[in-house]
Amino acid sequence: MSHTVLPAQSIDKEVFQHSTLSKAKRSAQLSGKYIFVFAYADWSIPSMRMIDDAFIDTLTVEALRKNYECVSINAVRKKKFASKYEVNVFPSLFIMDKNENVILRTSGYHSPTDVISLLNKSRNNNRYLKQNLDSLALISDRHSIIANINSTKLHRDEYSAKNLVKMYLDKKSTDWRDPVSMSLIKDNFQLDKKYLKFISKYHFKFFERFDSISIKENIAFHVFVNSLDTNGRGRPKFEYKPVKKWFKKHRILGADKLENFVKIKYLLWGRGPSINYSVNLIKYYPETSNENVLFASVIRLLLSESRRTIDYDELISSLRSTIKEDGTFWRYDCLSLLYYKTGNDYMSDKMIQTAQQVADVLGKEYEPTLDFIKEDIIR
Repeated sequence: MSHTVLPAQSIDKEVFQHSTLSKAKRSAQLSGKYIFVFAYADWSIPSMRMIDDAFIDTLTVEALRKNYECVSINAVRKKKFASKYEVNVFPSLFIMDKNENVILRTSGYHSPTDVISLLNKSRNNNRYLKQNLDSLALISDRHSIIANINSTKLHRDEYSAKNLVKMYLDKKSTDWRDPVSMSLIKDNFQLDKKYLKFISKYHFKFFERFDSISIKENIAFHVFVNSLDTNGRGRPKFEYKPVKKWFKKHRILGADKLENFVKIKYLLWGRGPSINYSVNLIKYYPETSNENVLFASVIRLLLSESRRTIDYDELISSLRSTIKEDGTFWRYDCLSLLYYKTGNDYMSDKMIQTAQQVADVLGKEYEPTLDFIKEDIIR
């Protein structure tokens, strides 16, 4: 699919003085500075916003030019870089040392103040920021690993924390039946196939200790995602058989009850610039699914028979307050469902039109979710 290139100011060459990461690395080795990487896509609204405001802000520009070797990378074109550093969210910001070791990474739009905070964070002498993750994993045990993970997340980033989880679990080989390891695998099983295999083998122990429905939902969607053909064009046909087959193979009950949940998330998730992009987003950045849990919850609420009295006006107001300028069109799509539920067809149609306009600007496919579930919503 071709993407719409958004109008924006050109990237300031005085700020991003290096055209490649290798050139920035050579300069960093001479200057002793950190490397600042701005990985973007020219069809990404948040990327273009940062070019238009964060990187022309006087204080931000001064801090970058004075203390960092800066390089901007169009990660859509530089596929090798995107693959190596698992860039699936645009923009992504990296601070690296002179040997290209990532000190900090983050993603999404950052205001000038946000960028300054990130730069200040990189100069912090906290040991969780400076200490090599390998050595931190080596000294971690069941008494300290949770605290080390939380501190790594706080002082570095989510990505580093997940790497620490994987390093700790891998250090234990397959000795994961202690409560701490099971808890880590429950929350991070998508990081490696062998963790999912462990859950399938000892699922009865997981279901005794944790919420079995939540675990089954996460497993079902993960199995579904990995069954998709990422080489095809357009959206694949919804196919739930691989999930049923997996649950049957591992003698786990309840696959039939999970189909609606998986289909909801499928309707909400499979809308990226390509199928491969969407699948990688879910695989490598599971934390970005948090807002989509909101969408899934709303749809399940509309489809289920709840005895609770739901204040839909309050729900609409809350959702509208979360819409940002970066044009997250699925929030408008979600609003269309809630307005339809309350009988406000005009606003429902208006939200669909807005979602379509934003999707067109982003160069993404969009089909209103309302079309799929309209007959099942009781008004």
